Amino acid sequence: MISVICCTYNRDRVFEDTIRSFLDCGTDGIDHELLLIDNNSTDKTREIGEGFGARYPGIRYMNEPSQGHPLAKNRGIRESRGEIVAFVDDDVFFVSGWLKALASAFERHPEIACIGGKVVPHFEAERPPWIEDEMLWIYGVTRYGDLEKEIRFPDIPIGCNMAFRRPVFEKIGDFHMSLGRKPGILLSGDEDHFLLRAERAGLKTLYAPEVRVSHRVPPARLTRDWVLSRFYWAGVSEIAMKQLGDDPLSRWILTKKTIRMLLCLLRQWRDTVGLLRAKNARNGGVPMIKQVDVCHKLGTLRQMISEAAAVPAGNALGSARAANEK
Repeated sequence: MISVICCTYNRDRVFEDTIRSFLDCGTDGIDHELLLIDNNSTDKTREIGEGFGARYPGIRYMNEPSQGHPLAKNRGIRESRGEIVAFVDDDVFFVSGWLKALASAFERHPEIACIGGKVVPHFEAERPPWIEDEMLWIYGVTRYGDLEKEIRFPDIPIGCNMAFRRPVFEKIGDFHMSLGRKPGILLSGDEDHFLLRAERAGLKTLYAPEVRVSHRVPPARLTRDWVLSRFYWAGVSEIAMKQLGDDPLSRWILTKKTIRMLLCLLRQWRDTVGLLRAKNARNGGVPMIKQVDVCHKLGTLRQMISEAAAVPAGNALGSARAANEK
């Protein structure tokens, strides 16, 4: 059996579209279940989820009251029954034959523990010209081409379209609850952290482009403010994830890196202020890629300061508490 887990929070309209897309993509007689994990939504998500669950025997709805994307995914793992556990986002469209392609990839590669499918963007408004191709990763777009191949960290499956054999969770545990999305912040890193642990445990990952979805990009995520915020939180997430790994930075190293980055930004303060004040990517000839780089550095700086304050002197244990508290 393949268990497909779809976690959602307050996106009832797109959530319903995603469920219908899954039903339309075809099951080809493959034993499966679709788990709808409602992360305590306040809109019509419960009504929609319970409605599909009542009409389709293979769909189960459940509410997870503790908010946080990793908590919802972990609830899905506990509730799932399949030998294969797949994760999809609540805002994707499935390509016809998705379930069959996933089952086939695992059957053809018994040595593979993790599979990542292809993700292409589905822009719901015109893509601004300043969003360059090299920035599309923030929308979960894969960059591994059209050929099936084994991938290794830092190349990883995209969280909105990935699957694992059940023994993976028995071997390395769940998604870390200090990382990942929560209402109001764009913290990430929970999936990166999980996949890094999987590789270090000797588990192999396959990129299977025929396991394909399109990922919706709403107009709200095509604004300058959202993009800059996304890169800022990417910087926060990278340091938070590092501190939860096997080789966290000591307070001394964190302090040194913080001072070095702060001095770098201060030396370029005129450019930095100008970049942050720019109202759009082409204002004054300032490319967006430079603006997002500054925001990424600011996020990294913020989290290094937070981690240095949280790590006891002489102790190399990191913390992601600060990222979750703000």
